[in-house]
Amino acid sequence: MFNLIRIILKYHLVLFLFSFSFYAIANEVPDGNKLFQKHCSECHQKDGNSEDNNIPKIAGFSAILTFDILDQFKSDDRKSIPIKTKANEDKDDEEKDSKETDMNAIAKKLKTNEIEAISLFLANQTSKPKTQEYDQELATLGKQIHMDLCENCHVEEGASNIEDAPILKGQWKNYLQRQFAELSEIKRYMPKRMKKRFRKLSENDKKALIEFYISPTIIK
Repeated sequence: MFNLIRIILKYHLVLFLFSFSFYAIANEVPDGNKLFQKHCSECHQKDGNSEDNNIPKIAGFSAILTFDILDQFKSDDRKSIPIKTKANEDKDDEEKDSKETDMNAIAKKLKTNEIEAISLFLANQTSKPKTQEYDQELATLGKQIHMDLCENCHVEEGASNIEDAPILKGQWKNYLQRQFAELSEIKRYMPKRMKKRFRKLSENDKKALIEFYISPTIIK
């Protein structure tokens, strides 16, 4: 079943890339790097590897996934939490940390072809995990749970993905905790195949998964 899903998703990815290439021939293609630096880098850094543990690392996400996420923010199907952007060094003290932004507002500024360009830019970046403190015992349990329930989509122990699933290995703990809470409270959409598995998780299982995803190495 999951092999069929992967084949379908890869087929859609080929169509996505083909349509983008066709568009590029007929029109001026936006520069995904420039767009990302302008709209996203203040929070997500220049390559999508966020240095803020409340902001997700998005480097290496598939183009299909990033496009879908930005499209959800653009249409308000997914709500983001306002984030205070880091102050620029040239700002006066009273202006520092005063500006808030959110993904819904940013996405609404982007045209469809600009979202496509940003999505392709991020797909070509490399995820760079940061060292975080973790519980070895829980992480070992988390690996077992992941392999039983999550590996079909979050492949290579969560360090890679298929087209509609995010990279989890090396993600920030604070961000993962917030997303797990939203999923538990049904504040986030879940694919049917994920919903069945997520409902099987106890609170300790969820903690174990998070500890596994933030652990620095693949646990034997």
